[in-house]
Amino acid sequence: MNRCNKALMDEYPKITMFGETWVHGVINQSYLCQNNFNIPFKSNLQATTDFQLLFYGIQPALKENFGWTEGVNKLYTTTAQDFVYKNPMREVIFLGNHDLPRFYSVLDEDTTKYKMALAWLMTFRGIPQLYYGDEILMTGLTNPDGNVRLDFKGGWAEDRDNKFTKEGRTQKEDNIFQYVKRFANFRKNSSAITTGKLMQYVPVNGVYVYFRYDEKQTVMCVMNTSDHPATIDLSKYAERMKGFTKAYDVATGVTFDLEPKLTLGEKYLLVMELSK
Repeated sequence: MNRCNKALMDEYPKITMFGETWVHGVINQSYLCQNNFNIPFKSNLQATTDFQLLFYGIQPALKENFGWTEGVNKLYTTTAQDFVYKNPMREVIFLGNHDLPRFYSVLDEDTTKYKMALAWLMTFRGIPQLYYGDEILMTGLTNPDGNVRLDFKGGWAEDRDNKFTKEGRTQKEDNIFQYVKRFANFRKNSSAITTGKLMQYVPVNGVYVYFRYDEKQTVMCVMNTSDHPATIDLSKYAERMKGFTKAYDVATGVTFDLEPKLTLGEKYLLVMELSK
């Protein structure tokens, strides 16, 4: 594979490549792509599918209660191991694929939690991969695998339903479709998310804060995984927030003034573009 990868990169220097490596543990995963280890075998594959951030990150963050080593703390500690990768920003993050249960089903069809997952996917470090149908709440468990590989409804004259159109989607399906569309377009035009850095803070009482930033833009993400509203002291994040006085809520399109304390609802990921 190294010889094949080298041949491709020699011919197409700007090519982006990643490989599916379904292993367990950040170290195991990083061994199979470009890493910072001084070891005999050195993979030249740029990145992998980041199963670690799925199984030991976003999934427990949304399904487990917060604890010393449980819940959203797993997302923090797994991400904290990014230093083993040569370039963690190349890792491909995802919520599901053709071999996994639909993430909406994993969350017991909880739309509130599902929106948190989608907002995370579009704002976290790495390259997001969205499995077809996740934008319209397709469901299914892998018993058998065919249940998660069903046809997307629409596109053919004989199809009774057409999920490609607003008229063909239910109100709940279209709500998620528009949510994905809003965050995908924000990401597309965000230098902080597409090419910027990541800074994360230790979760407190189920609230996890991370920033995406560069010289042009700062995006603050506050994930409240608890069952209760949370109020946080913004002075704790002065390193990244200094000088900013306003915030644009990506989900709602509303701009508001930043106060010393910020309150947000339960089971919610607030994504804000900060401004002065």
